[in-house]
This record gives sequence, C-alpha cells and structure tokens, in this order.
Amino acid sequence: MKLPLLFNPASGTSPKDPDALLRPLPAELRDRVEPLPFGPPWDFGPPIDQAQRAEGPLFIWGGDGTIHHAAKALIQRGCPVPLAAIPGGSGNGLVRGLRTPLEPAGALRRLLEGRELRMDLPRLDGEPFLNLCGTGFEAAVAHRFDAMPGRGFGTYARACWQLWRSWPETRLAWDAQAEPMAADHGRLERIRAAFQGPQPDLPETAWSLCLANLPQYGSGLWIAPGADPTDGALQWATLARPSWFDLLTEAHVLFREGGRTALRHEGRFRKATMRLERPLPWHLDGEPVAERDRAELTVEPRAFRMQVSEACPWT
Repeated sequence: MKLPLLFNPASGTSPKDPDALLRPLPAELRDRVEPLPFGPPWDFGPPIDQAQRAEGPLFIWGGDGTIHHAAKALIQRGCPVPLAAIPGGSGNGLVRGLRTPLEPAGALRRLLEGRELRMDLPRLDGEPFLNLCGTGFEAAVAHRFDAMPGRGFGTYARACWQLWRSWPETRLAWDAQAEPMAADHGRLERIRAAFQGPQPDLPETAWSLCLANLPQYGSGLWIAPGADPTDGALQWATLARPSWFDLLTEAHVLFREGGRTALRHEGRFRKATMRLERPLPWHLDGEPVAERDRAELTVEPRAFRMQVSEACPWT
C-alpha cells in the first residue's frame, strides 16, 4: 500500500506535474507514494484511510488553503496519521514556518525521511487552524484576494494596495491569560530589553491583528518571529498602518527573520476572549471566514500530528 500524495491542480501559480515531482527521488522513495489529484468538495475520507493502511503520513501538495482543509479532516478523524505539507501555493506560510524546503521535490524527500512533530492546535470559536488567524486589515485582504482573479504575490499585493489607505483601526477589549514572551539571553538582546522597557500589554486598538501558532504569513513575511507551535500559547502581533516613508524604510524588515521594526508589536497568551467595537472579517490560515465582533481563542497543547523535516527547529 502506497502513501497518498494529494495535489490540488488549481492552487498556486503554476501547473503541478506529479511525474516531475517524483522523478528526482531515489526509486525506493518514489515507490512509496501515489500522487492523486484532489479538490472540492474535499472528501478526505478515502485518502486518510489509505494513509492509515500504509502506516505513514497523508501528503498534501498545495497551498495554505488546501492544507487547512486537510488538517480539518484529520482533526475530525482524531488525527490518525500525521499531515505532511509540500509547498504548492502562492504563499506557503505553514511550510515556511516549519522550515520545510520550498522546492517541492526536495520537500517530499525530506518529509519522507523526516519525523513527526506533535504541535499545538489553536481554535477560533472552536474552528481549528494550524498556522495563524487574524482580523482587521489582513483579514480584509484575505477576503479581497479570495474574490480576485488570479493568484500569486502580485494579486496579493494589489489587494493590499486597494485596502491600505482606507482600512480603519478598531478598538479591542480582552479577557485573556497573558504569558511573557520567551526571553533571549544574548548580550545584544539584554541591552535592547533594557532600553525598550516592559513587554507591551494586550493591544487596545489594532489596524491589523494576527494570532499566530507559527511565525510566517507566507511569501517570506515574518509576522510573529517568536511564535512556537509547541509552547501551548498563541503569539499576537499587530501591524501599524505604514506611511509612505515606512514602506520605503521599514517594510523590508518584516521579510527578515530577525528583523525588528516599530510597525510590529507582539505578545503571548494561552487563551483569550476578545471583543471588537464592530463586526470585522476574519481568516483562518488565510481562508476567509465570517465576520464577528467577539472571538474566543484557545490552544490544545500538542494535539496535532505534523510530519516535518530535520530542519524544523521544534521537537
């Protein structure tokens, strides 16, 4: 019995060729997987059963949306096998955060040779997500992007441009179990901490608010660099609306893992109930979900099975 490798021909910006994906692999690895085209209405039951019989992970070659749907199906079945995500979308935020190679054939090989990670499972009002969820500007962009023709960074950038100047801030009220940010004991970080003062409280207003289990939006943007999918907490990160000057001098910093900018503020919590002054759009792993003016966020520690490469920094 071979491991199923599901691929969504409609995700991403270029066609998917299963033969080209498998060709670089050694024969013993190539013979372990069976590529299967997949898409809506997302009946994951038969491939999950096949993965169980093959005693291995369920491979998904697609974007964050396809991976999100596969994760939900596995959660509904009690996570009987790990999920192995191969980058095949336009952003690939989850696989970037897990440090999976971005070249699909390389990712497949490293995951076949990889290991299982028990990672946290966060939920928004009971709905699970793996990477991050959010509201405000970033969710409005997700909704606009979903309605636009085409995919890729260019389409996403146009959605951002259309909403950048017009999207307003909103007031927030929290009932949360806050956690301190993980300490960095390096000399330079101790000096920075002394000048920066105490860690920020939960934000009272936000233009764009992200709740992150892993550190990346996708396309290389590090929204929550300190996020740890094994610590039983979520990292919140707000982005201030950038001015023209900020776009020229600060925005590029968000694309460096260790980059620091006054545009971003961060903190952590274990669970939270948040109230917004008005209903706003939300997203789960980049997938648009309904507007809401109240949100409950919880984390189930180490509740999801993920297949990762040896480059993944968490165990």
